[in-house]
Amino acid sequence: MRIFRSLSIFTFILSVFTSVFTLHSFESERVDSILVSDIQKGLDDLSNVGNEIISASNSSLLTAGIVLGTSISLMPYDEDMRKTALRNRGAVDGPAISFTNEYGNLLYPALGTFATYGMGLVLKDESMRVFARKTCASLLVAGGITTVLKSMIGRSRPFTNQGSSQFSPFTIDDARLSFPSGHTTVSFVMSASLSKVIDRWWADVLLYGLATGTVYARMHNDRHWLSDTVLGAAIGYYAVQWVHDSDKETDSVEKENMTILPLIQPYSIGLMIAF
Repeated sequence: MRIFRSLSIFTFILSVFTSVFTLHSFESERVDSILVSDIQKGLDDLSNVGNEIISASNSSLLTAGIVLGTSISLMPYDEDMRKTALRNRGAVDGPAISFTNEYGNLLYPALGTFATYGMGLVLKDESMRVFARKTCASLLVAGGITTVLKSMIGRSRPFTNQGSSQFSPFTIDDARLSFPSGHTTVSFVMSASLSKVIDRWWADVLLYGLATGTVYARMHNDRHWLSDTVLGAAIGYYAVQWVHDSDKETDSVEKENMTILPLIQPYSIGLMIAF
């Protein structure tokens, strides 16, 4: 916990520093142009994901069905998993549990994403800005889906001792916002986003291992059932895939609007690409 608090303070200071430094280091017109462009691209990402959700292709429906079905199929085991997690509380409680729990705290990804974007502006590193933009969009998509489902389903959290089958639909009471797990959603967004950038097998093992640690931490702290975390993990993972695939969708649209015409000139013959 202390590690994450110190990290959040450092990240906040760094983000403020980079923002101020950026404004003093570059022409305001250039910065404004980049910001407007990145905001537009971010909105395009969200629009493409929205279209994907609304259109609900057969593959998307199949994936959603499998994910939801898997989560529901685990519900009969929720009570037993809770008992196991609580029984082992004393043996595994410590910094590792605190670390993995805070990994899913939205505060830290938000500050880290902001700082990364500011550093991308300062260092003129487009890849850093793209990572921050994609991560932000993924957090918005995943967070939106998770928040809506939480309120609609209204499942009681384990610590209420009302059982795993107690539901109060359409509520904003935090004690009844268990399904799905928001912390797990955030942790898998971060792990999947970083995995896209690092693109190494060992990074996948470490990152998804850390996110899985968040799964256990939420049960360890008696905040979520096992099935809550499974659905939250799936939402976080697929939100990142949707956002990154939005680039492919944009490219395909551009290709569909692209026309190749013959170009014949007095001294040359070639092809002309028109949009």
